[in-house]
Amino acid sequence: MRVDLDVRETELPSLGPWDPERVTDLLAPLEESLEDERPRADWKRLFLGFDLGTTNLVLVALNEEGRPVTAVMESSRAAVRDGVVVDYWQAIQGMKSCLERLQRRLGRDLSGVGAAAFPPGVGERTAQVCAHVVEALGFDCRGLYEEPTAAAEALGVQEGAIVDIGGGTTGISVLREGRVVYSADEPTGGTHMTLVLAGGLGLEFDEAETRKRRIAQEPRLVPLLVPVLEKMGTIVRDHLVRSGHLGRVPVLVSGGGAVLPGAEGVLSRVVGEPVHLAPHPLLVTPAGIAARLWRERRG
Repeated sequence: MRVDLDVRETELPSLGPWDPERVTDLLAPLEESLEDERPRADWKRLFLGFDLGTTNLVLVALNEEGRPVTAVMESSRAAVRDGVVVDYWQAIQGMKSCLERLQRRLGRDLSGVGAAAFPPGVGERTAQVCAHVVEALGFDCRGLYEEPTAAAEALGVQEGAIVDIGGGTTGISVLREGRVVYSADEPTGGTHMTLVLAGGLGLEFDEAETRKRRIAQEPRLVPLLVPVLEKMGTIVRDHLVRSGHLGRVPVLVSGGGAVLPGAEGVLSRVVGEPVHLAPHPLLVTPAGIAARLWRERRG
């Protein structure tokens, strides 16, 4: 089943604190591949990034040179809640569907290695479930990363607070000289926005989710979601204050939960510092998973 994102490419602020070459060479081709299924590059061996999100399951493929090949996306179908796999069998089936679409697109059997990511702050056993999903699909899981650090990899960021707004949670990791020095994760994400729309408009959850994904066509609905964005901003500010990094590092936001008109402005106001929405935010984390796997395992 194809997921109708109906999300338009986000305009990049002129001074975004990311590597523009990474955006052009890695993220932009993957975004294009969601709609145009032709492979972006030839391949002999694949490096696969498995992103088990609350709302979407995303699979990104890079080739042996680290170049983007393609990306596919499916609904998580309630297999993941708050960034954690709660239905192991359904998560496997959802990712299997992604793999089958990828194989049909590439026209031959898949060979390579995989990696996954987990929300910051979860226990080791919970994180390992993501690796087990990859292995259950027949791939060696050669990497298991915190989601915000994967996003930093995709954006080429060495210094910054990377905020990943997923379907169920808002995660934050602070990087200094490429190392994580602080991380946290709290409930409040895109699913909470859907619930607000459902309650405010008297809709069933699935219909509210569809309206949220198309909210760029209905900007009058955005004010309903401002309180949720303000809560996310409060989470970010509190953790930056707690860690002593408020005002000391740039703040970047990725994840589908942040793709709302005016989100940067609301978050910046609450945080008290400029907040930048990452380019191609839906693909930043899965692309980073695959890119870091390639960097660590290419030899």
